[in-house]
Amino acid sequence: MDKTQLPSVTLIVGCGVSSLTLLLLIIIYVSVWRYIRSERSVILINFCLSIISSNALILIGQTQTRNKVFCTLIAAFLHFFFLSSFCWVLTEAWQSYMAVTGRLRNRIIRKRFLCLGWGGPSVSCWLSLEGGLLYAFVGPAAAVVLVFPLSSTLWFSFKTSALIQIPTIRPM
Repeated sequence: MDKTQLPSVTLIVGCGVSSLTLLLLIIIYVSVWRYIRSERSVILINFCLSIISSNALILIGQTQTRNKVFCTLIAAFLHFFFLSSFCWVLTEAWQSYMAVTGRLRNRIIRKRFLCLGWGGPSVSCWLSLEGGLLYAFVGPAAAVVLVFPLSSTLWFSFKTSALIQIPTIRPM
C-alpha cells in the first residue's frame, strides 16, 4: 500500500477520539439506563450511533479509493449517516418543542422520532454521478437546519399575537 492510500494522522486521531468518546457516552447511558430512560436519551444514543458510523466509514473509505464500486458504496452510506445526523438534531429540536408545549406521548412519538431520524435520510438519500452530488447533501441538510427555526419563529409570533390584544377605540 502506498503512502497516498493511508489516512492522515490527524484524520485517524480526530475520528478515533470522537468515536471513542461517543462510545464511552453510549456505554455510560446504557449502564444507567433505568435511571435516565427518556425520549432524549433514545435520540442522543441514535445520534451518537450515526456519528460513530460516519467516522468509521470515513476511516475505511480513505483506503478504498481505487475500487470504484466500493468507493461509491462508502459515499452513499456516508451521505446517509451525515443526513441522519442532521435528522437526529431536528428530532431533538422537535422533542424539545413537544416537551415544552406538553404534547409529548411516549409510544407514538418514539416511533415518529425513529422514523424521522433513520427513515428521513433513507427517503432523501440519493446520489447523482453527474454533478448533483453536492446538492444531494446540501439540500436536505439546509432543509433540516431551516425547518426548526422557521417553525419556531412562526409559532412564537402566532402565540405572542394571540396574547397581545389591541385596544379598539369606540365612539361615544
